[in-house]
Amino acid sequence: MSYPPPYYLDDNPEYTNRIIDTYGFPLLTSSNVEGPLATHLPMEREGEFLYGHLAANNPMTQFIGTSMIFLAAFHGPHDYVSAALYDKPEKSVPTWDYTAVHVHGTTRALSPEESVERMQDLIERYEPEDAWAMEDAAKYGSRLFSNILYFEMRMDSVRGIRKLSQNKDAETQGRIIADLRAKGNDDLADEVELIRKS
Repeated sequence: MSYPPPYYLDDNPEYTNRIIDTYGFPLLTSSNVEGPLATHLPMEREGEFLYGHLAANNPMTQFIGTSMIFLAAFHGPHDYVSAALYDKPEKSVPTWDYTAVHVHGTTRALSPEESVERMQDLIERYEPEDAWAMEDAAKYGSRLFSNILYFEMRMDSVRGIRKLSQNKDAETQGRIIADLRAKGNDDLADEVELIRKS
């Protein structure tokens, strides 16, 4: 038995890269002798690498640059799906449709010069045009670098998951799409529309 079922897996880079690039705030996990470690952080994809940063006092930093394999779990649109939308609600149960991408890989710490470049890239991606720039707080920002560890994570393994009612017929999928749009979850409705049976 495989999990998730094969029909929920989609490792096509067109899908996985889209989720990573659109929902760039994954949960990064690793572990130590005391148990699992997890941190929410922004990460950017460039080619076959992800880039992120951690507070220097985060216990995960001791494993950056080692043989430790990290997992970055990116979460795309998701929502509850009522059994009332199915053909036979009395013989059904509700579920949760979702999109996600899991990336496993090893890491290396970035040099100070690379760290400045990565911070600049992140600011340029999210900061509104002509709003704020690193130069506006250069002295303050330079003091912070000793408290931050920038790192690169190789995308050694990428698993895309799309659990989007693929096991339902087109009519049921249509009801699910309509319900999601009524709830204002157009992003997930669009994802179901992409895989809807013709």
